[in-house]
Amino acid sequence: MKRKIEHAIEGIIARISAWESVDTITVVESGEDLYDPYFFISFDVFLLGPIPDEEARRRVFSDVVAFEALQNNRKDRFLLNDIPFRIEYKDVSRFTDIVHGAKASESLQRDTGTYVFYRLRHARVVYQQSDWLDQVRADLDSLDDQFWVGLRASLQASMEHSLGDLSAATVRDDALFFLISAAGFIRSICSVLFAVNKRFEPSGRALLDGVCELPILPDPFLGRLESFLQSDNASMPPARKREIAELMARSVLAL
Repeated sequence: MKRKIEHAIEGIIARISAWESVDTITVVESGEDLYDPYFFISFDVFLLGPIPDEEARRRVFSDVVAFEALQNNRKDRFLLNDIPFRIEYKDVSRFTDIVHGAKASESLQRDTGTYVFYRLRHARVVYQQSDWLDQVRADLDSLDDQFWVGLRASLQASMEHSLGDLSAATVRDDALFFLISAAGFIRSICSVLFAVNKRFEPSGRALLDGVCELPILPDPFLGRLESFLQSDNASMPPARKREIAELMARSVLAL
């Protein structure tokens, strides 16, 4: 099975790397194997020039199943040999600017977290025409305390905002807004913890495992997180979840 997946990956790399404007290709595998519902293969294709148009890409991938071009023609997804693939096309210049902004402690990623940096830093490199990504990774490794302190402050503000929404939804007995606010709160508090640990955060699918592996956590945090994530409203009603959320937030702010 693993050889089948690697063979398919190699075939896609051969097709994409033939495009003149491609500088770097990286791969991220989500999930453990084909039977994992989280499983797919994701390519980041960094280009120095224009993206080949949709028709050209359809011709290159004429043997795949269920080809779709998404988000202003910057993402493709399809099945090849029953393996789900996603390809995202990215401008080298744009990501150079994003990383330079982070080095200058600008607030480019403070509302969205650091997943974009996680992919740049940790994705498997499968094709390189230059040392561009090597330099990007060196820049990410050298981000200073000013970046992390500023990032943490911004993410904490987002966490506190979501906590306020969570409390308001509890008082109003608004089940839908409570759920929306709870999702925002959990995402933002996890982002804060990654910033505290000076680590880039993974995708949502890997977030729980990533948080559990962080070296710096408030002592009761994981137990409270487990309680908060319970879906049984009888044993864990919204008012109790709000109390747990407040305790979690206070413990993180105290770090």
